[in-house]
Amino acid sequence: MIVHDQGCPYMRRLHEMLTDGPLSVTLALANALLDQLIALEMEAKAAAAPANTLGAISNARFTAGVATLRPWFPMPRGH
Repeated sequence: MIVHDQGCPYMRRLHEMLTDGPLSVTLALANALLDQLIALEMEAKAAAAPANTLGAISNARFTAGVATLRPWFPMPRGH
């Protein structure tokens, strides 16, 4: 993952969260990461973080949200 704005504390925290491991090792970890990303996004918005930082956090939050839904998607049947 390339972080373009190392000076921003929110980008550093986002980078640290995402380098800890894959998004969906277990459902509990994926849910915990999603909760952390939601909190980080709210904190960054309140602090008026740059738009590119908010976009990166939002994209990571979306990806983590999809990872938490993966066990619920129907499995392909090979048709």
